[in-house]
Amino acid sequence: MGEWLQRAAMIAKSDREEAPPHQRRFRTVSSVSVPAITQPQISHRLLSAQEQAAIRAWLALIEETDPATIAEVIGQCQRDADARDYFTGRAAAELPKPGTFPDDRRTCDQCANLIARRCQAAKRGEIVASRDYEPIRDLPRRCEGYAPCAADTDRRPGRERWPGLTDTKGGE
Repeated sequence: MGEWLQRAAMIAKSDREEAPPHQRRFRTVSSVSVPAITQPQISHRLLSAQEQAAIRAWLALIEETDPATIAEVIGQCQRDADARDYFTGRAAAELPKPGTFPDDRRTCDQCANLIARRCQAAKRGEIVASRDYEPIRDLPRRCEGYAPCAADTDRRPGRERWPGLTDTKGGE
């Protein structure tokens, strides 16, 4: 059993003997809150693969590499709902979040071709749309008729920015 888990178990035992029931759930050990081992709430739900992966990732993050300790934590989470809630909560709070996908789409409100709610690229026949096309102005999209406004740092028009919108198979 890992040293921090042994200390948590010893402190939990002393908490059960000293603290009133409403203060027995969690205790800080070396600046880390760990669940006090009181009467476990028996889990009637299996630990999901996603929860187990998150707990294992969190244990790796805190550099817990002892296979016995890892197995004990996973086993405890499978049996005890409070332990599962604690460890999945720690994993959710402390694991790095995946980066957001860079969104290169633009809204028609960001396009210089939008004048008086009408698309001037459609009016000139540059895109496939009605000549009096009124687009949904706040819907992000990739449009071959896009013309950057002064505030857009990327000065390429839509045909250059998203060449795949107008390319055809076999070329012309």
